[in-house]
Amino acid sequence: MNNVSGSTPSAEDLSRLANLNEAGHYVVTAHQPGAVVQSVKCSFLAPGSVDVVIAKSRHLEVRQLTNSESDETASLQVVLSAPINGRITTMLPFRHPSSETDYIFFTTEAKQYAVISYVSPESADATAAYNVLTHASGDLADYGLAIRGNEPEMGPIAAIEPNHKCIALHLFEGFVTILSIRKSYRHNPSSSIRQPKKTDAFDFLGHPFHCRIEERDVCSMAFLLSNTTSSRYMPQLAFLHQDSRGNQHVVAHSIDLAEKSLVLHSAVSPLGSNDSKPAHPPLVQYRLKKSRVDGASGLIIAVPPARWKGNADEDAVTSGMRSNLGPEDELLPFGGILVLGERQITYHDTAKNVTKILPTSQFLAITYAHVHPSVANASSEQDVVRYLLGDEEGRIHILAVVRNTNGEVSGLHLDTLGVTSISSSLLYLERGLVFVGSQTTDSQFIQILDKPVQISGGESDGNSSLLDGRNLTYINVLDEYTNLGPIVDFDMVPTSHHSYGVKNTTDRQCMAVTASGTHKDGSIRFVRNGVGLIEHAAVELGGIKGMWNVRKSFYDNDDAFLIQSYVGETRILGVVEEEESGEDSEDGGEAGATLAEVSISGFDETKTSLFAGNIMGDPSSDRTVIIQVTESEIRLISLIGSKCLASWSSPEGGAITIASANEAGQVVIVTRGGNLVYLEVKGTGQSFQIDVIMNKELGQEISCIDLSPFDSKTSSEKSAMDVEFSSSMEIDRDERPKNDIQKSKLVAVGLWDDCSVLILSLENSTPLKVHAQLDLSTNTSKQKGFETAGTGQKMVRSLSLVTIGSSAASNDRSLDMLFIGLGDGSLVSFTVGDTDDGQWFFTSRKDVSIGTRAVTLVPFENRSGRGGKCVLVTGDRPTVIYLSGGSARSSKNAKLCYSSIHLSSNDDEYDDAIGQPSKGSGPLVANVASPFHSSSLFGEYESENSGNYSLCISDDSYLRLGVIDSMEKLHVTTQKLGMAPRKVAYDEISRMLCVACIDHGMTSNQNGPGGETNMGNCVRFFDDSSFEEIDRIDLNPYEMILSMIITRMKIDTDGSVSEAVNGKQAGEMDSCDGYRPYLVLGTGFGYPNEDEPSRGRIIVYQCKTGCSNNIFSRRVKQVAEVQVKGGVFSLCPFYNGTILASMNSKTRLCKLIGTPENHDVLDLKIVGAGHHGHIMSLHVKSLAQDHEDNPDTKNVEQLAIIGDMVRSISVVKYYTEFQTLEEVARDYNQNWVTAVEMLTDDIYLGAENFNNIFALQRNPRSSSEEIRCRLDTVGQFNLGEMINKFMRGGLVVLNHNSATSSLGAEEAKVDSMSSDDTIGSPDYSPRIGSQTLFGTVDGTLGSIIGLDASTTAFFNALQKSIANVVQPIGKLKHSEFRSFRGQRSRQNSRGFIDGDLIESFPDLDSSIMSSIVEIMNKEGKWNITTTPSDNEDSANHGAKTVLTVDDVLSMVEDMSMMH
Repeated sequence: MNNVSGSTPSAEDLSRLANLNEAGHYVVTAHQPGAVVQSVKCSFLAPGSVDVVIAKSRHLEVRQLTNSESDETASLQVVLSAPINGRITTMLPFRHPSSETDYIFFTTEAKQYAVISYVSPESADATAAYNVLTHASGDLADYGLAIRGNEPEMGPIAAIEPNHKCIALHLFEGFVTILSIRKSYRHNPSSSIRQPKKTDAFDFLGHPFHCRIEERDVCSMAFLLSNTTSSRYMPQLAFLHQDSRGNQHVVAHSIDLAEKSLVLHSAVSPLGSNDSKPAHPPLVQYRLKKSRVDGASGLIIAVPPARWKGNADEDAVTSGMRSNLGPEDELLPFGGILVLGERQITYHDTAKNVTKILPTSQFLAITYAHVHPSVANASSEQDVVRYLLGDEEGRIHILAVVRNTNGEVSGLHLDTLGVTSISSSLLYLERGLVFVGSQTTDSQFIQILDKPVQISGGESDGNSSLLDGRNLTYINVLDEYTNLGPIVDFDMVPTSHHSYGVKNTTDRQCMAVTASGTHKDGSIRFVRNGVGLIEHAAVELGGIKGMWNVRKSFYDNDDAFLIQSYVGETRILGVVEEEESGEDSEDGGEAGATLAEVSISGFDETKTSLFAGNIMGDPSSDRTVIIQVTESEIRLISLIGSKCLASWSSPEGGAITIASANEAGQVVIVTRGGNLVYLEVKGTGQSFQIDVIMNKELGQEISCIDLSPFDSKTSSEKSAMDVEFSSSMEIDRDERPKNDIQKSKLVAVGLWDDCSVLILSLENSTPLKVHAQLDLSTNTSKQKGFETAGTGQKMVRSLSLVTIGSSAASNDRSLDMLFIGLGDGSLVSFTVGDTDDGQWFFTSRKDVSIGTRAVTLVPFENRSGRGGKCVLVTGDRPTVIYLSGGSARSSKNAKLCYSSIHLSSNDDEYDDAIGQPSKGSGPLVANVASPFHSSSLFGEYESENSGNYSLCISDDSYLRLGVIDSMEKLHVTTQKLGMAPRKVAYDEISRMLCVACIDHGMTSNQNGPGGETNMGNCVRFFDDSSFEEIDRIDLNPYEMILSMIITRMKIDTDGSVSEAVNGKQAGEMDSCDGYRPYLVLGTGFGYPNEDEPSRGRIIVYQCKTGCSNNIFSRRVKQVAEVQVKGGVFSLCPFYNGTILASMNSKTRLCKLIGTPENHDVLDLKIVGAGHHGHIMSLHVKSLAQDHEDNPDTKNVEQLAIIGDMVRSISVVKYYTEFQTLEEVARDYNQNWVTAVEMLTDDIYLGAENFNNIFALQRNPRSSSEEIRCRLDTVGQFNLGEMINKFMRGGLVVLNHNSATSSLGAEEAKVDSMSSDDTIGSPDYSPRIGSQTLFGTVDGTLGSIIGLDASTTAFFNALQKSIANVVQPIGKLKHSEFRSFRGQRSRQNSRGFIDGDLIESFPDLDSSIMSSIVEIMNKEGKWNITTTPSDNEDSANHGAKTVLTVDDVLSMVEDMSMMH
């Protein structure tokens, strides 16, 4: 398409442009899944360690118990987090005789299994991915297809034989699969990630054999525990199953490992048995069987027999255990079984003919944990086995099975301890420490107390318990671990409210607000990207040119003065205690402090300051000396003596233009004409002097300098992304002596003329010797089109030599870096290193576009953890650069992270004028900045939020003082609801969150069908900052909230839908033309005797704001409703201020009708002929809001897509002249759609119930009617999790200099299409299209980003190369995991890029990265713009033909910054 310069693109042109950036789609996780599927306790990391291995969907997380000696300080620290190519369904730990640590067996949803173990990084297997070895793996899916087996209704179940002889799996109805464990297996350490060992796949686990069982509906399965490891008896596998009449029974079968068969309970003897057979089943009368147990039972627990001493290998048992066994124990070796029912708990032992029943109040146990094994003691009268039980309400109970001295169970006792999160997994660790894993809310690490404690506040908060009507609990919550799942719904909330009327959330910084959790654990979660600056003060001060923080004494921790430089003057703000300012403290507590303007004797406030800071001479010198550099001189001022100690000015009288100094007394200044002067401050006692060390005439104008010393002693010649740190770089900052003031060996000098940086020496032997010149306008690859530096605004504006370190307490690694800020908002970074002979090198260049303004670099120290240094980048998009990863126990390499800063006001007051934000609600812009730490100003806040650090930031008008968050990419804030949320929407005008909830309190409706009880639905309204509940609306009995949106609707007064908005802009429509924001609810009545709703309502509410007696008020008022036939499953905004509603199998158009006399009297009408013919229309979406700002609105097709329960996705078009919705295209595949989204007018995204994602494309310009009516599948991908919602937008505001959005920035899009930049050039960045967020049942918040064809080809080649080179955990193939899977079919993935796999590239070993890039170059499919035959022509035109590791790293890092 050729776009004429100066012309406005038409709607058709924009559609084609949008489609070009949707050639492929990049699927990446922003927040990892948090739902705990299962967890196990074992010694996985090291012998004797207490580790918790947690399965979180497609991730494996290992936490280790630390500080276990002290219960109060005990914690579970994450040591390992590894991706699994599959969704984990079951997991079992066991100890193999060949290992001192435990192995993990797990299965996946695709019926694959694997056995893994952990190896330390120092071992021979350190090259294994994530330090995890795979000992066995296999696939059982083919057998399921052969028998056409159905999956069990209760899901997959796994159990391991107590003596680790075999593993039993129930994966298909009517079958059990047995895997024998071979004790003779020995691991060969030579196998690694790059050279996998070629051995028999069944060396560790024998060939699986499948046995048919009579029990089809198996609810639970467990091996019976034995008091002997003798091979005399076969393992006994017990089943809790349900028959066709709903009755539940317990029965045990024997497993014949020798014959690879199952001996059923009723069999008299094993088939083909003889006297020489080594193992036999117990006698028939001793085999476990119990009929008609509690009909609501869900779990069985194998109870150990008397004198049970735990699991042991057969070689270790001999005398110790068997000597205590009598004849009865040999005859009756197995223990009984506990059946956990809803109304009773049953203990049964058929062999001893013992049955004990404990009636319970109605509760259903869903998890359990064995507290302590039963240990026989001859002197004790009783033997007690204890279990922790977790029920569906989140209560934790303790069940005691009591035996008498004869070993017979004499009773069952149950006590309630308290309330926690609703558990999906329960682990007792030691000494009352328990891990509570949850799928519905945050997991918890709790401590069981010996005595109950009072709950503070007098009320239960959802994590406590009211025991027997008393406000007591035995549970103390030590820690909580974030889980967003299940994400039922989410919406986007802008972090600043300066731009009301901007409807596209991709144009401003937003955070996601999710409706998460179920039942009492329901909550609202705020998820934001970047670092928040909590503003504590803001004063109107413009024109600040520079700022520096100064301490009273050199070794003080707190800053005392903030030096501000203006044109022609300098001002000083100082920390003033309240007593000093003469203000009395009213409450008699600790006096606070303020920043007030002060003066320092000897400080020249009549001139512009170029630099100010603390300085130190020798140890005996004055420690209160500060340095000030003005345009005419250098001054040393003593704060104690209140005088100027020394000064220096240029002998030639030249003006100083630029200055920089450090605390060691090194000073470098620039005078006019490019003259560089190096000086040193020397002091003894009260005597100071400034000596000139060297002058150097550069002959070029200098733009900036920096001589900050590196904190590390030496540097390592490694990439910033794959650096392998030497021991010399591992510095413990807490152990460094305070008098270790390091001098800088280098000074960096930026030049105006040619966009380059000089690196000069400050060594005494060779002062100001040029070590290197970094020419930013060229590159070793001589890329075409890059020779633009030195013109326009691409000039060096700021420099920073800094040792950047991690803020994590467990990370002791750092990087020596050079950061270069350019005038166009770009940032260039290099890794700095030196050799033994004093040579310096600068490698791993990285170009990042931060914003559009010139940037300034401000290093500051993060006081959290080990106190690593970070760098603040100022500009129109302030950003913090910090180091992440690379800890000693992590398999990840250290890498730089870029997090944008956004403003979070600390004021609880609401803005008085809507649309006129206060100074704290706008976007954060930083011209100059300085760190400023004061315990007097922030002591209370920083004590509660350790690790946060305060900054002073100045823009064109305001000076702000605030505290930044911890250095994390995503921040999650939780607000408890106490009930289950269903929908969430945000109203920006009234600043309210609207949350549709299910009140878990049951209400009775005697007038309803059959007098049934129901759970009430309601809508609650909260303030967006304080989360104070403003209003609540309760719906009718049996009425369920199915959909909810906030949209702007147009009030029509003539009874017809307007065809267009007459070219009015969004802001005009808000103030006139009848466009107003409304909350629209879609409901359905779910009566017990109906399979689907037969009636429902569409209700319209208006959130009105007002001010009375200077008190801001908000109220919610119903303005219209309409009764419909069927449930309103989905609503979406449509064109011209209308909405679309899907009702059962129909989709209809609705509009608001008002009277000309009074627009407040409204009626909601269903107009025109809707669309019929779907099975169940669950979702409807359109791009109406994105097209509102398009001046060519009249020519835009009014399209929408409908997601059906069976018939996948259809496209409908509204014809205004006929007021009719008609289907114009559809997908003819059968997909049960769970979420849909329109990316462009022609490309659509869908998710379905088998955890797949698919992309569809419409071909409206085809000449064939058949092709125009069919949606082609252009992408298929298995995510591994069920998606509940798609929503256009992202958590990151994209910089249009480097990327373009699908429907905005038209001119940038046109320019990008004609750009000559190629992959591998420094100016190239991935060109992206749409951004779509998704939320899953397991708590994953992810992003799907559209890519152009060249970027798609590059990442597709990288994805295949990584999958081919890196051996995955469990040897589960990436291609099989990401294949589009149905119930009985599988198709290869296409059209999607696995972003999680792509972004694991920087974490790989450098040699593996090189191998991956080598494969990419060999295949040559990464660049679709050239072919091997075109290499010569491409080289002549500057096109990249050979990739390097740095090229790939640059692309991956650019992509990781876009989500």
